[in-house]
Amino acid sequence: MIRGPRRIDAVSTLEYWGTGYTYAFGQAYRPDGAWPAFKVSYHASLSYAVPAMRVDVMRSNPDGLVQGGGGLPLAAPQRQIQVVSGQFAWNESTPGAGFAPGTTATPAPGAAGDRLLQLWTTPFGILKAAERSGANAKVAVEGGAAVVTFPFSGATAKVTLNAKNQVERVETRADNPVLGDVITATTYSDYKDLGEITSDVLFPSHIVQTQGGFPVLDLTITRTDPNNPYVVFPVPDNVGKAPQTPAPVKVETQKVADGVWYLTGGTHHSVAVEFRNYVALVECPQNEGRAVAVMDAVKKTIPNKPIRYVINTHHHFDHAGGLRACAAQGAIIMTHADNKPYYEKIWAPKQPKIETVMDKGVLTDGRRTLELYHLQGSDHATTMLVGYLPKEKVLIEADVFNPAGADAPPGPVVKENVNLYDNIKRLKLDVQQITPLHGRLVTIDDLRKAIGEK
Repeated sequence: MIRGPRRIDAVSTLEYWGTGYTYAFGQAYRPDGAWPAFKVSYHASLSYAVPAMRVDVMRSNPDGLVQGGGGLPLAAPQRQIQVVSGQFAWNESTPGAGFAPGTTATPAPGAAGDRLLQLWTTPFGILKAAERSGANAKVAVEGGAAVVTFPFSGATAKVTLNAKNQVERVETRADNPVLGDVITATTYSDYKDLGEITSDVLFPSHIVQTQGGFPVLDLTITRTDPNNPYVVFPVPDNVGKAPQTPAPVKVETQKVADGVWYLTGGTHHSVAVEFRNYVALVECPQNEGRAVAVMDAVKKTIPNKPIRYVINTHHHFDHAGGLRACAAQGAIIMTHADNKPYYEKIWAPKQPKIETVMDKGVLTDGRRTLELYHLQGSDHATTMLVGYLPKEKVLIEADVFNPAGADAPPGPVVKENVNLYDNIKRLKLDVQQITPLHGRLVTIDDLRKAIGEK
């Protein structure tokens, strides 16, 4: 049995298994709505000494109607294995990948910090972190409960203990490109000895974590294994030799038509449309770094014309993460009307210039016209806008058609692809080219082929 005040120090490795839900942060179907859910089986193994952690999750679609982003709905159950060991982070095709033929360990530069944060905010991890902070840890009483605060990960951690001095709640803060200052709150409840062999190491049987006020994790823990000596995390050679910082932001510029430019080079693309006295930029995605790089590329490609408008296709965080940076340079944000109150709330007290579109919006200088349409019937986002250049016969869309590589075998028909094509026919748009904001430049025939339309 592990008893007494050194119980926390005695736990050096831990595994736990459970079932429940993970949620796609920032991918709500409606602005200000809850994050969409995946059903999961969950297995975490960790070592506090290294420190290292492996999270092995099998995800599947939730019951009922599936709405929202984050890869939903899944075409088939999906396994994700994420690992961190010290400064190294990587993803695995199977546990221990990179050491056997046919397995793949993919470096994940830049992910180590978030993954270590997950380790250190477990019940034993946060107490170890508080103990290491020494005199910087402060104890107070709030609402009859003991609360410990200490400097942690560049901010302050707040740990609430229950009457048995078990960790009941952990709060940390971090910056988010859309929400700004975000609290991650993890609650632990119903502590039990869940080991197959009695160990007297109690662990919460229910874990709930929220970000931005909505759940991102909800697990029922069914089994634990403390101090398993075979929990190891060797770093694959290719991971150890890989750069440990994310690659520099790259923007590649491709001319689609006179005055129309496709800005790629990463996972999220943008489109610049030149007007007589200004530029309209469709999408400032991801974060400030990407947004600034895209705006710099636009200014280089189309000099001496300001970016007057930035069109935001929808409210998902990977597509709205650069809006603050674009607004800071004076751009007017054009977005669906339902997004305006949400953006004004999360950006308060700053109030960006926002112009809204309900069913249709138009930008024109008499020579070129950019039409914006609300996409009806999408289960991806209620606020989805697509752009259409009637003279050039070019459609601009995000997330509702993400074409695979030209040599990729055909996949199953995707409902959002069909819905996009139905909207094109409903609006009587003469589309010849499509500039997806994920994927590659394609034609309308590629969309027809994807949905089996001749």
